[in-house]
Amino acid sequence: MSSDSFEVLGDELVLVVPPYSAYLRAVRLVAADTAVRAGLDCEETEDFRLAVDELCHTLMSATDHPLHLTFAADADGVTAWGATSARVGSPTSITELSATILESLTDGYELHENDDNVEFKVTCARKRARR
Repeated sequence: MSSDSFEVLGDELVLVVPPYSAYLRAVRLVAADTAVRAGLDCEETEDFRLAVDELCHTLMSATDHPLHLTFAADADGVTAWGATSARVGSPTSITELSATILESLTDGYELHENDDNVEFKVTCARKRARR
């Protein structure tokens, strides 16, 4: 088996996890795997993993429902999307510290609450793609 067989880019991986921080380890593992498949270096992989962790923790604090996560790798980098049903009467907010962390770790992130849902999108580009 050649090493080229491991470089499948453009596929999406979907993960559904309960809204408990004990499951963040599984989320971080999937995020790291996606980043490696996209060719991110160790530092970029860690940045993406931490960003996804931060955003998932934010969603978990606003819901009692499972999180639906999608991870995608392509030649330019990685993207993760997350969505869940928001807990009634529990507005989703991100702390100033979390926002600062996310801005320093990623190439962009969004966090939206609409109707009964809360969702995020986060991207990290490969250094090569940033140039």
